[in-house]
Amino acid sequence: MKPIFGIFGWLLGIAICVAATCIEAQAQVTYEQQGGVTYQVTRTPKSIPVTTYQTQQSKTYQPQTTTQVQTLPQTYIAPVTQYQWVAREHGWWNPFQRPYWTTELQPVTTWQAQQGTVQIPTTRTDWVEHVHTTQVPVVSYQTVQDEHRVAVSAAPVGAGGATAIASVPQTYGGTQLTSDPPRSGGADYRR
Repeated sequence: MKPIFGIFGWLLGIAICVAATCIEAQAQVTYEQQGGVTYQVTRTPKSIPVTTYQTQQSKTYQPQTTTQVQTLPQTYIAPVTQYQWVAREHGWWNPFQRPYWTTELQPVTTWQAQQGTVQIPTTRTDWVEHVHTTQVPVVSYQTVQDEHRVAVSAAPVGAGGATAIASVPQTYGGTQLTSDPPRSGGADYRR
């Protein structure tokens, strides 16, 4: 049983030390005098966001299509029409008529191979690099001291017999009203 309580006590001690260090690091209380008045000054570190802009470049690749026309040779067959004199015999089948010959021009079509060219479009896609520049917000945190002053003692009595009390609102534990008596001091200033 003792080792368990020993470890527990040790861990509890470390936790208390860490908590005390964190509380002490968060708020620092000092007392300052100014014009005869003693102030309790509480300084608390506070992180505030600071936004800066950084230039950032990014690369993207976009397709760029180009079309080129290629000229290629091609063989094709085309009809060629020529007119020739053709002799024809008429009436050879009729026994009652004498056969006779006539000549006339007639179109004669032949097919010949010919050479030509043809234009064929070819498409090519290249990926082109584009660089974009943008302003990117970057948030960093800066530690500043948040300072609160509270008057804790009165100023010395002036020529008119009145005591000047500096009244500064307290942020922790409520607000001190101007009709409240000073928080410390020997005499009672209420009438």
